[in-house]
Amino acid sequence: MVNTHNQIRTGNTWVRFLSKLLVFTTLFLIFAGALVKSHEVGLSVPDWPTSYGYQMFFFPFSDMVGGIFYEHGHRLIATIVGMLTVVLAISLYISDDRLWMKKIGFTALGFIIIQGIFGGLTVLFFLPTPVSVIHAVLAQTFLIIIIFIAYGLSNERGIRIKAELTEGDDTLKNPVFLVTGLVFLQLTIGALMRHTQSGLAITDFPLAGGYFFPPFNQAMLNTLQNIQFESGLPLATMNQVLIHFLHRIMAVAVGCAVGWLSLKVFKKYKNNTKVFWNTFALDVTILIQIVLGAFTIWSVKEPLITSFHVVNGAVILGLSMLMVLRVSPARLQGNY
Repeated sequence: MVNTHNQIRTGNTWVRFLSKLLVFTTLFLIFAGALVKSHEVGLSVPDWPTSYGYQMFFFPFSDMVGGIFYEHGHRLIATIVGMLTVVLAISLYISDDRLWMKKIGFTALGFIIIQGIFGGLTVLFFLPTPVSVIHAVLAQTFLIIIIFIAYGLSNERGIRIKAELTEGDDTLKNPVFLVTGLVFLQLTIGALMRHTQSGLAITDFPLAGGYFFPPFNQAMLNTLQNIQFESGLPLATMNQVLIHFLHRIMAVAVGCAVGWLSLKVFKKYKNNTKVFWNTFALDVTILIQIVLGAFTIWSVKEPLITSFHVVNGAVILGLSMLMVLRVSPARLQGNY
């Protein structure tokens, strides 16, 4: 016989707060990492796990200048996120009776350890593209896991379980899973674009090399390279152009999927406050993302704008994952 929600310990108020705090600190960590890449200062601290021979928290703050400020600051934030994850995993093990929640807590801990190792490898091996991309994708995956934990601890899920609202919503399931999958794929392509230096392979927007429908021929590449040469930018290769354009195509696909989801929600689910406002937030962040993407190109990758573009993409992923949890059967997220 399965215990009811009232008969089990599902963490406590402090653990719920910690899980939500970890969601926001993870987003801040992603932003800090984006600043490192946007300023191209990933090797400003050349050693790891030390910083110029200092233990992490003993590096002089007076020496945190220039690129060191961004790179070492990123390491400090990452360490804090790691410590919070350790505390969360242990707290879940002690305070929560659900085996699946204990497991997901230690899964999150495993991911943040692997993430830290890959972050170190990017420095030790001088920013190899595959390692850097994996490092970026792991950050997004970790965010998803922490959101899963936060929702599993939430009062919202507890109310659904108590009211036996376990059926989910098949009408929204397909568009929600499609949106989340496309967003994750888009962020992966975005990481590939950033770490292959393809962000300005196409220097105009909304056109691409002066074309609405790019031919991807030598004439188009010559046009782009002429603009890059006159602007003092590195000359793009065709592979870089293709990666950049794929990122734009995926942005259209994500926008269409969110539009499909929004139509379904706004027609039939206005009374479901959580789902309605979740969808509205997705629409707003998608519009912001388009604007940030455009200004990233128009500003020639101004670091702050570019970094906000990256973290806003993570926010979109987080909202998509939250939507998945809200429309999925509550009991499928765990035994109770």
